[in-house]
Amino acid sequence: MSRSAVGAAPATIFTNGSSRNVGIKSAGKDGGMRKGKTYVAVAILLVVIVGMMGFAIGCGSSSSSSGGGSSASPSSGGSLTGSAADRAQAILGHAPTGLAASIVSKGEIVVANDSNYAPQSYVDKTTKEVKGFDVDVAKGMAEILGLGIVWKHPAWETIPAGLQGGLFDVSIGSMTITPERQKTLDFTDPYYYTSGQVFVKKGGTQITSASDLDGKKVGVGAQTTYYDFLKANTKAIVKTYTTDLDAVPDLLNGNLDFWMTAGPTGQQAILQGKAIEFSGKPLYYEDLAMAIKKGEADLLALLNYSVQQMHQNGALSAMSKQWYNGIDLTVKQ
Repeated sequence: MSRSAVGAAPATIFTNGSSRNVGIKSAGKDGGMRKGKTYVAVAILLVVIVGMMGFAIGCGSSSSSSGGGSSASPSSGGSLTGSAADRAQAILGHAPTGLAASIVSKGEIVVANDSNYAPQSYVDKTTKEVKGFDVDVAKGMAEILGLGIVWKHPAWETIPAGLQGGLFDVSIGSMTITPERQKTLDFTDPYYYTSGQVFVKKGGTQITSASDLDGKKVGVGAQTTYYDFLKANTKAIVKTYTTDLDAVPDLLNGNLDFWMTAGPTGQQAILQGKAIEFSGKPLYYEDLAMAIKKGEADLLALLNYSVQQMHQNGALSAMSKQWYNGIDLTVKQ
């Protein structure tokens, strides 16, 4: 938001673990007579060679059993397995430090996520489980890093402070990267891209530019980029809500003229039968990413690794098409 399928394909890291073969050519017999000293020299040479073989083979098996030669490394391109600590070591090239060390030690990561933001995240009425695109992204991340997830579903506007205060380890909830947020938070690479879109009650006014919102009542989620955009670029009367979808009833009953949110969020509301429609073209596009508190370099590296892997193996693309009606939002428009 301007603001997991566990089946997401795991990271692919190959082990450089080809076995070492030590070969020795047998000396051919020439059938001639040899002096005693010659036999002794040959025997000594054979002893030396056999000893060297034992040393080489011993070194090889030691490397394998300790995991040194067979450990996965991100640069080698194969399957990343083992404990969370093993995976972190392989990805980082050293034991994790800071918050990453604490997460790996516990084997679980605390994920902040707004569960009233379908199709990114919502609670299934039947199973009571949280589902959605962001949920699947979080689960994919956890699978790659070998972690469990502890879900937290706070009010959207409280998440940045919660990250800084240690209430959550990471926000995986379609948070847009902005210069203001970057003052207090660090962001991963974007895992998808979406539009800032205006919606209207069915049959309502179609805008042609942001200036058409001047003097109009527009509903947005609190602490969102939609709010920031409207305040910076229009003279709209902006009304905030705990989460974006909370504005829809006021749009339908006439208390609002427009609603601004992510294009996919509004589209989902339409598919769920809400009598609303798109109003004009998107006003802008934005990059959405995972967010953590500043200064946690190892945790950022681990999360970035998971995002890059899910981009590369097609998992993010598949998730997007599943949740956004066949549209791949993981490729920037």
